[in-house]
Amino acid sequence: MDTSASNTNLKSQYAAQITADLERNSAEHERVSSEITALQQQLSALENNRALLLNMQQTLGDEAAGDAPENIDPSSLENDSSAARKPASLPAARKPKKNTSTTTGNRKETESARNRPKRARKAGTPTLRDLIRDDLTQYGEPRSATEITAALTQALPERKIKATVVRSTLESLVAKGEAHRTKQQRSVFYSTTAPNTAAGAPESSEATPS
Repeated sequence: MDTSASNTNLKSQYAAQITADLERNSAEHERVSSEITALQQQLSALENNRALLLNMQQTLGDEAAGDAPENIDPSSLENDSSAARKPASLPAARKPKKNTSTTTGNRKETESARNRPKRARKAGTPTLRDLIRDDLTQYGEPRSATEITAALTQALPERKIKATVVRSTLESLVAKGEAHRTKQQRSVFYSTTAPNTAAGAPESSEATPS
């Protein structure tokens, strides 16, 4: 009789212990699950912020590339630099006393060599900024950077035009008020800015008889 009663007490104690352990396990499981959910939300927000910052960094980093001169022959620059080195060596060997004039001449030749890419860009083919502005003016409707890149690549296959450079150039035009940016869902479109209505005011006033 005593043995059966002790067994019953042990079973009831084990059952109570197991029930208490299950309750603690459920509470801990719920707490950990809520923490995991919160951490996942924080991770998702951090990933979105990182993607946005990387996109901004890439846009700002490629902005200088949009203004860089294109279609410059590297061999011409090498010839210019070698031509600038020859006058510097010959006069120095023949007339050492004219070092000052030689330095001044080299400085002028260096400055002229630096100005050559600018003159070449003005006298040569239009810049990427001009091409993009002409494309926006031609179509007269919002266009994405991908569409503009495809159109320019098809029209000028000899020029290796990158979408990142086109996008940075568009952002530069927007910053200078020469283009307008609109966003539709997740896509960004660009168009030419509306004409200044104030510019037409003097014409209307002149047309009205006094």
